Amino acid sequence: MDISQKLADWLASEKSEIEPSLLAYVLLYCTKNMTGLVDILMNLASSWEQGDAAYRTKSIELLSQVIASSQSTLDSTTNKAIIQFISERLDNPVLVPRCVDILAILIQLENISSTDAIQLCDVIFTSIKVKKLPQQSRYKVLITLGKTLEKFASETQRSKINFIGGFINCMDGEKDPRNLMVAFELVRAIIDRFDISRHIEDLFDVVFCYFPISFIAPTNDPFGITTQDLKDSLRRCLASTPYFAYYATPLLIEKLLLTTGSAKKDAMETIGLCAPAYGAHAILPHAQDLFDALVREVYQEADASMVQIALDTIHNVVATLGTGISIANIRDPVEKAIDSLLQKCVEQLKEPELKNARSAAYILRAAASASDPACTSVTHTALPIICQQYKTTDPTVRKKAILDIITELLVASKKLYGSVENIGYDRDFQTPLLMFKQQIFQLLMLPLVESDTANSILKYASLRGIHEMVLLKQFLKGEEMNFTVDQLTRQLMQSDALLRSLSLSTLGVISKLYPAAIGQRTFPVLLDALPSLDDPVISGSYRDVLEAIQLLGAHPAVFKIIIQSLLDKIDFACRHIGKENVSYVHDIAFTLLKIYKDASKDCEIVLTGQSTLLPILLVECIKSASGNSGTWYLDDTLIEVFAMMAAITTRLSSSSEQQASVESLFIFGDIAVQLPIASLSEFVAKLIQTALLTPSDAKRLALSKIAASIINKWLNDELLSHVKRLVTEHLLPAIANKRSAFAILVWIIKALIIRGHRYGFELLDSVIEQCGSSESGKDAADSFITLLYQDELILNKSSHAIVSILFKQRVFTHCFRKLMNGAESADVRQPDLQVNYLLALIHVLQNIPTQVAKNEIRRLMLPIIVALSSHNSTLIKATLSVAQNIIPDAQDMVAQHLGSLIHALLRLTRFQSASVRIGALECLASIATKGKSDVLSPFRPSVVKELSTALDDKKRLVRRNAVDCREKWYVTQH
Repeated sequence: MDISQKLADWLASEKSEIEPSLLAYVLLYCTKNMTGLVDILMNLASSWEQGDAAYRTKSIELLSQVIASSQSTLDSTTNKAIIQFISERLDNPVLVPRCVDILAILIQLENISSTDAIQLCDVIFTSIKVKKLPQQSRYKVLITLGKTLEKFASETQRSKINFIGGFINCMDGEKDPRNLMVAFELVRAIIDRFDISRHIEDLFDVVFCYFPISFIAPTNDPFGITTQDLKDSLRRCLASTPYFAYYATPLLIEKLLLTTGSAKKDAMETIGLCAPAYGAHAILPHAQDLFDALVREVYQEADASMVQIALDTIHNVVATLGTGISIANIRDPVEKAIDSLLQKCVEQLKEPELKNARSAAYILRAAASASDPACTSVTHTALPIICQQYKTTDPTVRKKAILDIITELLVASKKLYGSVENIGYDRDFQTPLLMFKQQIFQLLMLPLVESDTANSILKYASLRGIHEMVLLKQFLKGEEMNFTVDQLTRQLMQSDALLRSLSLSTLGVISKLYPAAIGQRTFPVLLDALPSLDDPVISGSYRDVLEAIQLLGAHPAVFKIIIQSLLDKIDFACRHIGKENVSYVHDIAFTLLKIYKDASKDCEIVLTGQSTLLPILLVECIKSASGNSGTWYLDDTLIEVFAMMAAITTRLSSSSEQQASVESLFIFGDIAVQLPIASLSEFVAKLIQTALLTPSDAKRLALSKIAASIINKWLNDELLSHVKRLVTEHLLPAIANKRSAFAILVWIIKALIIRGHRYGFELLDSVIEQCGSSESGKDAADSFITLLYQDELILNKSSHAIVSILFKQRVFTHCFRKLMNGAESADVRQPDLQVNYLLALIHVLQNIPTQVAKNEIRRLMLPIIVALSSHNSTLIKATLSVAQNIIPDAQDMVAQHLGSLIHALLRLTRFQSASVRIGALECLASIATKGKSDVLSPFRPSVVKELSTALDDKKRLVRRNAVDCREKWYVTQH
């Protein structure tokens, strides 16, 4: 049938829907004929005038679907024909939205020309009444204009159409948030790419009419546009060109003066953003009114957030005015404007203990941190007054206020001129505070030096100021820094926890800049506080000392200075204290391990480890193993710590250094050893058999780890065969009643599953089976921790083990259904058996990537709820940690289980263990924070009611968590 006839028949019919067969026929015709779509346009146009409204609607609908499906075949001729056809048929308001859809499709075409795009925009501007269109069509119009700018900005600017005027007409009166986001973006694009000099006021009017934004996002907004999104976008528009300054500045100041609350906040934030763009010329005429309004806001202190915004705005305005200092014709008025702000604040400093003085200090900090001229003016005006007012006989509150003001000025200087912690940040200017360094230094040190200063509040203020002073670039020199270190070290030994914390924080900064000063001046004091031959008493505050050593000793340069002294302390602890105070011996050993780990990131520290640390540890451990008197005390924990130090040293040594160590051991060792081993299989078998027979748990663990490492790295057919035989003949028959056999088996399984070997997964089934044993079920459940956790010493990438990337996920997949079946089929008369299976599953979940667990959340909800409903505190605690990690972020996926979960958690808020009660409350709070109001609202009344018991809990920490939880559930209703 002829295409004309087919179209005529369909258009004349009563069918309103486009049948797939008709659309396919038309598309095929367009594909086979170069002028196919043009022919269709001519057919539709030929009878347009005679056709009724239904005819015209069907014509446009058919054309829309054909164009949408033929985008890849459209050429320039066809595009022109379509635009021409559409432009002549925009007199019917019913058809316009569908015509807009067609134009929106055309502008997206890769082959659309600039001429077609400009013609398309002209059609929108001259023939479409955009304001009367529905929201979606207005959105498409704006997107079309934006795409035109993106593709053909320069061509559009050179064309005869008035793009800016046309856009303003399209945007005028727009109220939809989604459309406004696009429109604001378009305004910035127009400002960036067009000469707007003849449209400044019109553009400004169409934008500023939306200020301040009063839109409140609906709770079910599918696009997620927030009030803040609109505010930020509008603000960026107003700040996008200095041309807006003439109109915007007085209006913004008027809003600032006459509005309150959110509108005033918006005005301040907008001024702060616009000031740098508008420049000193625009801000200067209004500077006095602006400063008066902002300063008033700071002094009122009605709202902390408003005060901070006012201070930020003062900073930006002063920074903008500061740029005018270099402009000759406005230099004097700019200086006067800044000085008028500063002088009023400085007057308040004459009574530093009053509230207004504190506010004035904040204003001075904001101004001083904005520009070098402002900082210089503040320093020369304020500091002499402040320093002169400090009298040692004054009340503490007055002296503290003065130190706080000095600290504010130090903070301002640090922000402007850079901190020692800002690597690469450098400015040509030097801080004007250098002229007053001696006065500042003396005032800040005075509270620490005075022996009769019992008031800690003054010391706190002093230490905060010293911290900021230390951070200033090129401020303190050698002797001054040494004196500072000495005073901070004294405070480090005080009983006041906050004093120690503040001092330690500053010493931590100094340790990176002057490691020698810390190593030579602080560490002798710290190490003297630890027991020695001269003073063997262990102080009750030794953990504070070790904490300081751990923080300050990690810097490589410091580590090299202190390592020998620290080893002497460990030698005394292991040789003379030992069993008398095992906790102390463990703590000092762990401290050395921690700082060695951190410091070993520097390659030079490895040399220190090889030459100093490792020889002493090996010699003393070997002596101790020989059983001679007077040797080091060693236990399993110490052996693990020292082994880790040896492993770090070995791993960071080069292959040639490692080879030299082995050769030295061979040459100088007294015992003949056959290397290489004659048979690896026999060696592994001997290791396992020895491990089975030894009564020492530590020795068994060490032998098991050696065997596991060998099996993981050098597994071959022969070794696998031997391992299978050993497991079958010696381990599996004994695991039910011999814990040693089971422990060895677990390490063999770990070695195999880490490398992804299938035999490991076969053996894993025997561990799952043991979960159903009343004798070894608990050990079997706990063994999943050993199987999946990352051992620092062996079976990891650092020790060159063979590690399958996804082995943890594979373990989960292998075990999940089997553990669930075990839990479901466990004898109800032996509830501990079900606990074993569930505990094993939870241990697996704790050790696999969180995202893997989230992906399986639907399957996991039932076992999680069952576990939370048990009476075993170990299982409950482990399950709570898992639940809090995966459930709050995946509530949409488990909505049907939320009621049961919340009920189980509420029950746990009355559990006998306080840690369980706290965990349950934290989980409930997390659900409320991350959940949706409409989903959680049915549970809110019962949750709030049930929390009353926890609010009256005898433990303060439980009560605090209950208050926090209830507050978060209250918030869900808004």
